[in-house]
Amino acid sequence: MDKISFLGTEWSVYQMFCYFVIYSIIGWVVEVIYMTLETGEFDNRGFLNGPLCPIYGFGVVFILIALTPIKESAILLYIGSVILCTSWEFLIGFLLEKIFHNTWWDYSHEKFNLKGYICLKNSLLWGVGCLIVMRIVHPAIEKFIDIIPVKIGLPVAWGIFVYILADLGLSLAVIINLNNRLQQLDELRRRFRVASDAIGENLSEEVLELKSKYDRLAEKTTIWQERVLRAFPQMRSHEYNIVLSELREKLDIRNKLKKRKK
Repeated sequence: MDKISFLGTEWSVYQMFCYFVIYSIIGWVVEVIYMTLETGEFDNRGFLNGPLCPIYGFGVVFILIALTPIKESAILLYIGSVILCTSWEFLIGFLLEKIFHNTWWDYSHEKFNLKGYICLKNSLLWGVGCLIVMRIVHPAIEKFIDIIPVKIGLPVAWGIFVYILADLGLSLAVIINLNNRLQQLDELRRRFRVASDAIGENLSEEVLELKSKYDRLAEKTTIWQERVLRAFPQMRSHEYNIVLSELREKLDIRNKLKKRKK
């Protein structure tokens, strides 16, 4: 089986994929627990719809490849983890913003942050987390993967790989559709304001029709789009943030009404 070699350490592609999946799941669990404790409600966190946060999976794999040669030195491991994890978080935040024109998380309220992508507190916590993973968690996971026969694990790995690709495709489609809806809502909102300003206090059929279209379109939020909005409560749109905020308000009102009915 093909090997990945770096600084004298070798893993098979199969092993690295298993590590990626396991740490993606662990990252999702950590995110869900953190948000549940903070909000008191369960929310499916992460970019994907399934129980995986790939940013954690890729991040830990990079840490394993780059820092395994110095894992015996706690100081070097901690410093290296802080640098690599912080750089990774900044890169992902930057790329997601440039690709989708949305800010997915925002640390601008934290001290010593950089453009809201990263902050000192989280960077220091990343270092602690990686120490725990490298010294305690990963040795156990490595033994667990080695116990599973490759002839059993490989087909399962392929199945998970196909599932991740399908989930990624669905997630991208959801984000693209959400951005398209925000654009349509923003256009209706602009037309509504222009028509309202031109007429003044008198509401014409055109204004009422625009308002009706806006409300109907806002109500068509799919469960997939709603999941994304809940998963990223700090997400901001660079171009359509006003309508995004209004959409969140409508969803909050709708969810509160559902809870009252129960």
